[in-house]
Amino acid sequence: MAPSSPAGHTTFGVLRTDGRATADRLARTWTEEVRAHLRRAPGFLAAHLHLADDGTTLVDQGEWTGEADYRRSFVDNPDCERLRGIGDWPGVEVGTVFAGRAEPGIEGPAAGADPAVVVVAIRHLAEGTADRVLDLLRESAGWKRTFPGFISATPFVNRGGTLFVNHPKWDSETAYAAWVRDPRITEGQGEIAHWETAPPEYLRCTVVAGITAEPTG
Repeated sequence: MAPSSPAGHTTFGVLRTDGRATADRLARTWTEEVRAHLRRAPGFLAAHLHLADDGTTLVDQGEWTGEADYRRSFVDNPDCERLRGIGDWPGVEVGTVFAGRAEPGIEGPAAGADPAVVVVAIRHLAEGTADRVLDLLRESAGWKRTFPGFISATPFVNRGGTLFVNHPKWDSETAYAAWVRDPRITEGQGEIAHWETAPPEYLRCTVVAGITAEPTG
């Protein structure tokens, strides 16, 4: 069964900082800003902040009911001016930015568990090849659904089909390590490489903040 993906519009932003102290300050400020200005925003579903293993790179993920709500409640919202200007914060540089839709993903035997390891894998694809990459992911579902410790993987594709994000999760370091060693992973990576226009960005992370929409009514 594929995990449900309620968000009609998802964003990812890679944020590179000049050190761990800056990354920690960014994480605190990001959390404060999202809680203050987005939790009650129309169409907002959730936001998660990931810290990469290097201790200095962060990835923020936003989930929205649709692109129109995202633009109205974030892009055009004056209260979010500071959050939108995150790239101008001291010691912060914005890297790859993604905006697109979630596609049906894969659930593993640990579905619903809290993730210990999360990967944000960003691939830059030639035009017209995103469907082929999605087909490869679907073809691998059979063995991934039974892989011990695997929680889920949700793929995202941008409107032009040239930027692809895969977002897999595992319940332990042990499960992730076993996954990386599996020869079927190496085989799949090699197939995808034929359609890439630039080296992939592979960020192994932990989730350091998660904020969901405040219930209404």
